Amino acid sequence: MRKYHPGAAGVNGEEKDVLSEDSAGDSIVDRPGFEASTLAHHVYRELESGLIDGVLLPETRLSLRSIATQLNTSMQPVREAVSKLVADSALEVTPGRAVRVPRLDREQADEVWAIRVLLEGEAAARFAARRRPEEVEALYAQTRAMRPLYFADDVPALMRALRRWNIALVYGSHMPVLTDLVMRLRLRYAPFTAACLAAETPPDPNFLNFTLRMQDEMTRAIEAGDVAAARYLRCSTIRGFQHYLYERIRWIPPLDWVPGSDAPR
Repeated sequence: MRKYHPGAAGVNGEEKDVLSEDSAGDSIVDRPGFEASTLAHHVYRELESGLIDGVLLPETRLSLRSIATQLNTSMQPVREAVSKLVADSALEVTPGRAVRVPRLDREQADEVWAIRVLLEGEAAARFAARRRPEEVEALYAQTRAMRPLYFADDVPALMRALRRWNIALVYGSHMPVLTDLVMRLRLRYAPFTAACLAAETPPDPNFLNFTLRMQDEMTRAIEAGDVAAARYLRCSTIRGFQHYLYERIRWIPPLDWVPGSDAPR
């Protein structure tokens, strides 16, 4: 799949290739409850990676026939995979029967981030409660890998790094239902995140370095088994990143949260 850079094709509603350069990794189809053919699994993985890795941006239209051609398969597995993604609200069918990536409006984005705070704050807290310090090295490693990507002109590479970090966190909770919810929600907000990161706005080095330090602080809290601090720090990094993304697309950040207002006491 072609890398996306600001200004590249696929932003304003045109059809786009969907094959991913890096479709390996965890997938919803690996989890219980996904019933479809093996070929449909393959198609789903490719489309899922395109959505989560920031290649398929909001309002990108998908051609089912082009997908089938690129993946060397028939139309039926493509229809099965697309139907599943539509059911998960990751894709939508327009009145003209076109399939496209939906765009989150402000109300939807606010709701998604509020849900992320609840789910991922709990994931961090459960990870800390398990007291398995030997398992947190994956988080440290993913943060180190992520650092240079925040300043590189490669949105899909950054999105893949964000996904790997997020998976390491939620898997550490050892809560399969919570993990499934986080993964499904990511399908809905990842294209929005990628579009914000690709906006023609210079990165903010001070914020990015600060949020990376906060991630390491959260990892240390998990390592120490500090449940309250792990929850608070994950909630803080989610809200801080939400503010950063909103500012990149010139949305006014939400006013219902102030850093430190929900700090552990």
